[in-house]
Order: sequence, then C-alpha cells, then structure tokens
Amino acid sequence: MSRHQDEQDELKKEEYEEPPLEDFLFEEEEEDPVQEEQKKKRRRFIIRSIAIGISLLLIVNVLSIWLNVFSLDSIKLLRGTEQYSEDEMVQESMDSVVLIQNQQSRGTGFVVHSDGLIISNDHVVDGAGPLAVTLPSGEQYVATILDSDEELDLALLEIDANDLPYLSLSEREADREERILVIGNPLLQQQIVNEGTVLEQTEGFEVLRISAPIYGGHSGSPVLTEDGEVMGVVYARTVPGLFENEPSRGLAVPIEKVKERFGDQLNR
Repeated sequence: MSRHQDEQDELKKEEYEEPPLEDFLFEEEEEDPVQEEQKKKRRRFIIRSIAIGISLLLIVNVLSIWLNVFSLDSIKLLRGTEQYSEDEMVQESMDSVVLIQNQQSRGTGFVVHSDGLIISNDHVVDGAGPLAVTLPSGEQYVATILDSDEELDLALLEIDANDLPYLSLSEREADREERILVIGNPLLQQQIVNEGTVLEQTEGFEVLRISAPIYGGHSGSPVLTEDGEVMGVVYARTVPGLFENEPSRGLAVPIEKVKERFGDQLNR
C-alpha cells in the first residue's frame, strides 16, 4: 500500500470519527440558593392552604350540625317536651314512636301492631340503601316495605319483632279546635313532643291542618288525641309567601284515609 493511500485512509477516519458522548452533555447549572428557598416556601404555602381549606370545610359541616341541634327552634322543642316528662299517656305513646333512616332520608314512624307493623310516609322510606328502624329502647331493625301509596304519602312497614307497644287508631274524625300532640324526631333530635290544635280537615283532598310546629324529621309522626289515639300522620307543612303574615301550618293525612288504604293489612 502506498504512502499516499495511507494518508487518505487516515483522513477518512478523522473525518467520520463520531465525537465522544461527553461532548453532547451540558453541565447542569447550579440553582441559586435564594430561588430554591423561594420554591420551597411556595410548596409549603400551597400545602398549608389546602390543609386549611379542608379543615375549614370540616368545621363548617360540624357547626351546621350543631347549629341545627341547638337552634332556637330546637331549644323550644326540647323545653316543650320537658313539660310532658311526668305525663303517663305521653310517655307510653313515646314507646311506640320510632326513628326511620336510609341513605337519603331521616324521619319518623309509629308502631300500630305488636308484631312489628309501622306506619310512616312514602317519601320517608323512598330512597337508596336498607331501611333502618330504631326503637326508643335503642334496638335496631331492617324494615320491609309491605305497601306504600305515593299519592297519599303513606307507607306500611314491617320489622321482625314481637310484643311491641303500639298506638291505637282513632275511630272518629278530628274536631275543629281539638287539642292534639305530635311526637317525632325533628331537627336531628328524637322523641320530641309538641302540641297544637286541629285547624280544619279540608274537603276533597281531606288534609288535616294543625297548628303544631312541624320541622324536618317530623314526617311520619303520629298526631295524637288527648287520649293517645292516632288521628293523623304528619307529612308536610305549609310555607307562607314572603310577604304573607300567616304562620306555617302542619299537614297530616287523616286517620280515616290510613284505615281505608291499609285496613286489611292492619286487621290481620
């Protein structure tokens, strides 16, 4: 091989030789300590802000529950209940009033048969999840819906229990201005007693209007005569207009409608 050929081969090697990998790497610039500290402060601020936000939401939720429990209305209801602590009829009636809950609602019901038949509202039992019934004793049962009527807003339930105290259904219609009692579980409370009078029983729709104050959780409560018999089932209250001076009134299904709808099952 000639000297000239050797020189050309050497030039080709130099011309096409790949540069080392290190030539493509850049030295990482050192970050300014001041900038790094500022980034750390920003991260701490964001984490602290998120934690404070979550804490505030929890506090608001807890306060809303406590405000509901200790509102002026709740205090009035508790005071009204205290005056019946020595009333034998009322205390016996309270033994038959139960708490009904599922995933979407919380209301009231009352036992009408010693074998575990319970009357409440359709809208109280209409929801997702199992239907839990809590007796005044604290015992809990899962209820079965035997029958319901959306139009009347009534429901008949059954729990697997025996020898339960129960309320008797009145055999007569309510009299205007008659004194009544309502026992229920309003405003996250239980076994609350409040009183009122019968205002009227409307024709056509046959709705019992009462003056007793009604709140959330009262739905399904029994309207009782002074003898402790059920003359109606609470299902709602009126909401007066903004500029109306009329107070809110309780609305109940008259007991005649209850017996017409569930009579065969109640007389088993």
